[in-house]
Amino acid sequence: MLIIEYIRQLSYPIYYTVLTAALLLLTFWIARRFAMRKMKRVVMKAEHNYQQQIAALQMQLSGKVSMLESMVEKLKLSNQELNRLSEIRSKFMSIVAHDLRQPLTSIQGFTSVLMMDSPQGGGNNEQMALNNILKATDNMNQLMADLMDISMIESGKFKMDFKNFNFNQLLNDVFTLQQVNAQKKGIFLTKYEYPTDVTIYADRFRISQVLNNLLGNAIKFSPQGGRIEIRYFVQNGWLVCYVDDEGPGIAYDEQGKIFQKFHQSDKDRSGRKQGWGLGLSIAQEIVNAHNGEIGVESPGLGHGALFWFRIPMEPASYSA
Repeated sequence: MLIIEYIRQLSYPIYYTVLTAALLLLTFWIARRFAMRKMKRVVMKAEHNYQQQIAALQMQLSGKVSMLESMVEKLKLSNQELNRLSEIRSKFMSIVAHDLRQPLTSIQGFTSVLMMDSPQGGGNNEQMALNNILKATDNMNQLMADLMDISMIESGKFKMDFKNFNFNQLLNDVFTLQQVNAQKKGIFLTKYEYPTDVTIYADRFRISQVLNNLLGNAIKFSPQGGRIEIRYFVQNGWLVCYVDDEGPGIAYDEQGKIFQKFHQSDKDRSGRKQGWGLGLSIAQEIVNAHNGEIGVESPGLGHGALFWFRIPMEPASYSA
């Protein structure tokens, strides 16, 4: 009241100015209060909508989580079943390979005796039949050995026996054995000697298995009169070995699959199926177990193929 009385005592212009300012301040205050309330209502409405959206998303997420948990559980059960079936298959292959070896050995033995007792001359048909039996049992024995190896690989029991040995001598032994097979097919097999002895730390039997597989495949798929070369050298602590043939070659799109188990190309190098598609897969496992690498190069069908592998010569060269 004192302020109003004081204002009334002022001159008219000043009174009018002060009153106008007061009215402006009051209007601003009222407008501000109105704006704040409106903003509060907008914020509360936005917050309500936001909470509704969050609730809806939480419900959707809960449904997705439940669905994902169900799928994970089904996948877990499927994996358990696959592991069980894989174990059964591995055991089955191992049992079959083991149990068939004894009768196959008996068949080979009796066939050899019959071949020795068979009269020479005039018995060509009989000798041919016995010969075919021996070849068939040899193939079956090789299949049994491959199945045993695959079974050990899948069960994690494929162990290496690492020792120092002379690689030159090992290759000579393998070359001598495979040269007999090459001569039977009229194939020229050539070995390029390394000038000095090469000693490596590896599993001698398993490396001989790799060499026999690569050379045996080259002989198997090469035509009569073809040439096969094997060479090896040392490079930066690695032993590198090549097997080069002049056979039918390998299609480019097949080169990445050729080391898969049981793989047999629709574009077979010889035009007919040979083997079971296990040898190269086992060779790859052996080379991998030595921390090495194996591969194939071919310009394509009709242009031959070059198989190679490399392994470290010393344990210190192995990766952890």
